[in-house]
Amino acid sequence: MGQSYFQDSEFHCRCGRPTCDAPRAPHPELLTRLNIMRALYGAPLVVTSGNRCRFWNTHEGGKKNSEHLTGEAADVQCTNSVDRWLMDEAARQAGFDRLGLGKDFLHVGVSRELPQKVLWHYYPEKSGL
Repeated sequence: MGQSYFQDSEFHCRCGRPTCDAPRAPHPELLTRLNIMRALYGAPLVVTSGNRCRFWNTHEGGKKNSEHLTGEAADVQCTNSVDRWLMDEAARQAGFDRLGLGKDFLHVGVSRELPQKVLWHYYPEKSGL
């Protein structure tokens, strides 16, 4: 693939700690698929969460085996239903088999160690119903 739509800095951990030990670059497969997704989507994609250290992953409520810890995932800003549909379609066409839907983001992941062909949500469970 030619020029990337993304800079490694977009994936840097957001903890801001000098002792951060998160990966400095995204996993190559993640970057390849994100570039394909971006081309299919036809507009810029904003990475709101990329690589994380364990400290920041805990802070963000991430799972202990989160793909963010290995550079195999990114959360991409998505704030309306039209973009959500188009991004989901582009992500699937780009070969993403691990998708998570949040209120204002789409999680895309490439880990082969975790379940494949899954789509989950981050919406809070309603209680008392």
